[in-house]
Amino acid sequence: MAQALRTFVLRGDNNAQALWAFLKGNWRQMADAGKPLAISVAEHRAQRSTQANKKYWATLNDIAENAWLDGRQYSSAAWHCYFASLFIGCEDLPGGGTTAISTTTLNVEEFNAYLERIMHFAATELGVELI
Repeated sequence: MAQALRTFVLRGDNNAQALWAFLKGNWRQMADAGKPLAISVAEHRAQRSTQANKKYWATLNDIAENAWLDGRQYSSAAWHCYFASLFIGCEDLPGGGTTAISTTTLNVEEFNAYLERIMHFAATELGVELI
């Protein structure tokens, strides 16, 4: 997959004008060089903040340190995979098997709801109270 040259989030006229200026200034040269630009348009989905990511991993670390399931403890990475498959879902792998769908597919609101589900599960199913 090719890496994006630029990403434009169209929140106003200035953003749209910047996109147009970029296209006018680059599309012909890129096409002539045999590297035409490909344009995809989609609704912008804000990614979670670094602070939200830190809270997520701190929550998983608390669970890893305090939770016991079936007589044993698990790493925060194991809980990460477990909760993603439990609350987000899984996708099939080539050759068989499945893997958890990545938390990076969630927008900000979905990620916050996901974290709330984890915290509720930790309290009700694992007996771990999180702050």
